[in-house]
Amino acid sequence: MNLKAVTAAFKQQGIQFLADPQWIIPSIIAPFMFTIVALYMHTDLTGPVVLTAVLGGGVLGMWGNMLFASGFTITYDRYNGTIEPIMMTPSHMIDVIAGRSIWNALIGLLNAVLVFISAEAIFGVGVSLADPLMFFAMLVLTLFALASIGLMLAALFVLTRASFVVMTILQFPIYVFSGALFPIQQLGVFAPISYVLAPTWSVDALKIAAIGHGDTIVSLGLSFNVAIAFVLMAFYIAAAYFLFKIIERNIRESGALVRY
Repeated sequence: MNLKAVTAAFKQQGIQFLADPQWIIPSIIAPFMFTIVALYMHTDLTGPVVLTAVLGGGVLGMWGNMLFASGFTITYDRYNGTIEPIMMTPSHMIDVIAGRSIWNALIGLLNAVLVFISAEAIFGVGVSLADPLMFFAMLVLTLFALASIGLMLAALFVLTRASFVVMTILQFPIYVFSGALFPIQQLGVFAPISYVLAPTWSVDALKIAAIGHGDTIVSLGLSFNVAIAFVLMAFYIAAAYFLFKIIERNIRESGALVRY
């Protein structure tokens, strides 16, 4: 990995985010509003149900930022005619996507923290965490689990000209199947899909760290969930590098990257 390319992409993404305030709405305001609506639906603002609602808002914000990093920014390059120059540089496209993802990861983490603070300040939900330090560590793990999926999907966004449609389709399925919205046991025959998603295991570990007990995927504890999440993340990252290597070679041969 080219660290200079990653750093440059990180800086560029920060400038682009700050220069285009419209992204504050989907990145920060939308998850906040989602959490408020979820909390208004509950008359008893205590217990694990409310914690799930707050967690859902935080995870929604993180996943939305990851989709922005892996999807829209590539489309933005295509619109502005910068995707081909990026592809022709000595650095790999995945290094650029990684740098952008790091910036959006920080925004996503900030979003999750703000959701928790806002829920407490406005509604006084009084969410007590069984292990605050472990909870924060699992929050970071969830963020990277989502980022690893976004990195793998970025290869698809390089090839497709309909990234907005794909982003819209993918946003809520990942959100639902990860268990952030409600327990995956309620998904019925579709529950096995959740088992191949790294965020499913990190979100489950997040709930264990927050509550200390409860309905979890398996009864093997937090360490097992973390191990499975890391294995799946490693697979996603390896798959992303493999896909980008093939895609970059084919694009250079065909020269049809920006053809509509």
